[in-house]
Amino acid sequence: MNINKRNKQDKSGSWQAAGRECPAGMDLLKAGVICCLLDDSFTLLWGNSGFFRLTGYTREHFYHLFPNLREFFSQFPDDFAAIRHETAQAVNAGSSDIDITIRLPRQSDGFFWVRLLGTITADSVEGGPVLQMEFANISALTAEKEEMNRLFQQQHHCFRSVLDTYEGNAYVCDISTYELLYLNQTSCQVLGMPAWKAVGRKCYEIIQGRTSPCPFCTNDKLCTEEFYNWEFHNPTLGRTFLIRDLEVSWEGHRARLELSHDTFSAEYRLAKKDQERDALISSVHGGFARVDARDMRTVLWYGGGFLSLIGYTKNEFEQELHSQCTYVHPDDIVQITNIMEQSRTTGRPTAAEGRVVTYHGDIKILALSFSFVSAQDSWDGVPSYYSVGLDVTRERMEQVRQKQVLEDACKTAQIANDAKTNFLSSMSHDIRTPMNAIIGMSVIAQANLNSPDKIQDCLAKINTASRHLLNLINEVLDMSKIESGKIDLISEEVFLPDLIEDVMDVFRPLVEEKHQTLRVNANRVRHEKVITDRGRLQQVLVNLLSNATKYTPDGGIIGLRIQEIPCFAKGKGQYSFVVTDSGIGMQEDFIPHVFEPFSRADDARINNIQGTGLGMAITQNIVRMMNGTIEVKSTPGKGSQFVVAVTFDLCRETEADYTELAGLPVLVADDDRIICESVTEILNELGMQCSWVLSGREAVDRVAAAHEAAEDFFAVILDWIMPDMDGLETLKLIRKTVGMDTPIIIVSAYDFSEIEDKFRSAGADAFITKPLFKSKMVQTFHKFRRSGRSDSWDALGGKPNNALNGKKLLLAEDNELNREIAVELLETYGLLIDTAENGLIAVNKFEASAPGEYACILMDIQMPLMDGYKATKTIRGLERGDAHTIPILALTANAFASDIGKAHSAGMNDHIAKPIDIGILMETLERWIR
Repeated sequence: MNINKRNKQDKSGSWQAAGRECPAGMDLLKAGVICCLLDDSFTLLWGNSGFFRLTGYTREHFYHLFPNLREFFSQFPDDFAAIRHETAQAVNAGSSDIDITIRLPRQSDGFFWVRLLGTITADSVEGGPVLQMEFANISALTAEKEEMNRLFQQQHHCFRSVLDTYEGNAYVCDISTYELLYLNQTSCQVLGMPAWKAVGRKCYEIIQGRTSPCPFCTNDKLCTEEFYNWEFHNPTLGRTFLIRDLEVSWEGHRARLELSHDTFSAEYRLAKKDQERDALISSVHGGFARVDARDMRTVLWYGGGFLSLIGYTKNEFEQELHSQCTYVHPDDIVQITNIMEQSRTTGRPTAAEGRVVTYHGDIKILALSFSFVSAQDSWDGVPSYYSVGLDVTRERMEQVRQKQVLEDACKTAQIANDAKTNFLSSMSHDIRTPMNAIIGMSVIAQANLNSPDKIQDCLAKINTASRHLLNLINEVLDMSKIESGKIDLISEEVFLPDLIEDVMDVFRPLVEEKHQTLRVNANRVRHEKVITDRGRLQQVLVNLLSNATKYTPDGGIIGLRIQEIPCFAKGKGQYSFVVTDSGIGMQEDFIPHVFEPFSRADDARINNIQGTGLGMAITQNIVRMMNGTIEVKSTPGKGSQFVVAVTFDLCRETEADYTELAGLPVLVADDDRIICESVTEILNELGMQCSWVLSGREAVDRVAAAHEAAEDFFAVILDWIMPDMDGLETLKLIRKTVGMDTPIIIVSAYDFSEIEDKFRSAGADAFITKPLFKSKMVQTFHKFRRSGRSDSWDALGGKPNNALNGKKLLLAEDNELNREIAVELLETYGLLIDTAENGLIAVNKFEASAPGEYACILMDIQMPLMDGYKATKTIRGLERGDAHTIPILALTANAFASDIGKAHSAGMNDHIAKPIDIGILMETLERWIR
């Protein structure tokens, strides 16, 4: 470790450091840091300003006097030796760190105690290891430690003196080794030997006369916080002892302090009496206290569960509260003091309830009783109040809770009663309105039998009023099912474009009637087939859209946006359905109540709007059953927004082939930028080249420019309704400009029926209703691609299905009017109908028919003699081939999931709800009749 000397003498003969300068970062530290070579004298390389401040030397003076640590520690060679020793041990052990406490010499006042933290590192400049040391001044801590040790020794001496004079037995032994460390004079007398002879020997040997530890030893029960009390008969000494044990620290030992009194001592007899008193006190469920009557605040004595009652430990109560009654709630102090004084005045016990605040801030309610004892009657001459306290917090809280429950129940019952009264009043009005229309239009029709136009008008109005009445009944039935917990969801494969189209078919007439603007968009919907309850999801959307229409004035704006959000769960898809309107909106305080049954905002503008007040409650319950959420935002006078978010299971879809569409250019013209961007994103995913414009004029210019450049668009998607130039005018100009070669698709959120002929005459090739799903556009483009533009309309339009013409059905229906209506409707579609008045007749007619005579059976459920379920089971049990294959369709007003399940269990193939929707019925018949 030796190296050459690194100090040199300058021309004046003084010494200066030949080492490196202190790094700038180290010089900013307040702690003292130096760096030395690992040679014999620990030559100093550099030191920071903090180090020189600790030593009391200037940097130049230090370097002049001490070229190395050996010379610096010349007054304390042991400390230098300690540094060398620790460093050598670290090097030998392959460690780089040292930690040692030493004295650091000072220029004027001796030394500082410092903690030295050293790190051995390799130094490329020096070509070997160096030791960098940090010094922290711990003189104050060392002095404090010494003072604490002195105080400890003083306390130990005092403690020993107390034990020496203790009237009972006292001894101390090591808990681990059982060696006796101390015995007082009384113990020596009882044992019959001097302390010097017993100390150092095993406690069980001296006290019990045993050669091994006592099996009943209580060392494992001891702690430093409180005495462990027990009683033991020592057969060796022939005495019974009341013993108190405590774990203590005795001259560096973890020791057991044992204090005891035997049966021959007065203390033993007193202790026995104390035990009896404590047993009596502990049998009372509460706490006891003696309060000084002179200040009404100081607790002179306490017992039982007093500390647990007020929520304080012994130290917290005596040291922090100073045994004062400040734990009493400040608002109750005056009242309790007055009741205590009544005991002094009347000479009889008094009682009160009061609150206390525990150490952790909790509030308890106590039942308190007070009894006054005068100074003359007191054993120590101090007038006092003796008090007993019981914790009645739980009882009082339960009383408050029960009272609140009763009040809430009463309030809820009152609200429910008011709500049902309002509901019945509203339903009475809402049901009478369509009923009046039905009755009135029937009377008018009967009076105008010779006027077909008048009858047609009456029938149309009767149909509208009937459907409205049916919707009211369905809402009441749905809410009843929801409240009883009997509503079920049916998991089925749902094609979202078809679902939305059905919703729009119901909704469009409402919008057109009020001349409202309809904006519909499907955004990033990549999975169009999902698993859910189609009918319930449709009900949610229809309810929200109908509400939006009802509460939006004529000419307002209604919006529906469907969006698929990326979902990280495999096989799942997250969807949001956003319904917006520009209607009257809602006040902020009503929004939390919008989903409550029978609730309606207090607004004169909606008094004439019909409704049960159940639609939104039903909607929210259905969404929750789908494990979804529904949120609402609304601003009075500006409109509302409802957001339904649901996660669906996705259906497995075959990978479609879009290769024949790749690279084809398409132009989208729509005044809604969001729709343009959404369609563009979908078409770009298909590999097509999509561009868009926001007006008809721009569309004409883009189509013309592409035609002149011989880069015609494969197709143009054109919105029907646009400002300045609508779709029809734009279509005519495009055809005038480029002829009939470019296919043009007309899109709109509205019904095409009234304008279809005009557009087709102007050259439209196809019509697609909004929202624009990928499947709709792909289907249209494929047909353009494969069939050519000229016959694309026929390919898209399709032909009506005449497969049912001439088929014979058996209709089982006990109600004559319903039977007549069903026969009339079905015969208009070319079907032959045979009827049965009940299930028994239906079974007999089928049994008597020739095999294959009936193509299908329409079976009512509730019929006399034999209901539909039993009739179906009977038919399925017949010994003929077609009994097991003939489609049997249930016709019933019980249109809930449980009823559908019951129908399938009976052997029925499908379920059609009453009143019969002829469109749904024909679609179902086409599906089952081959």
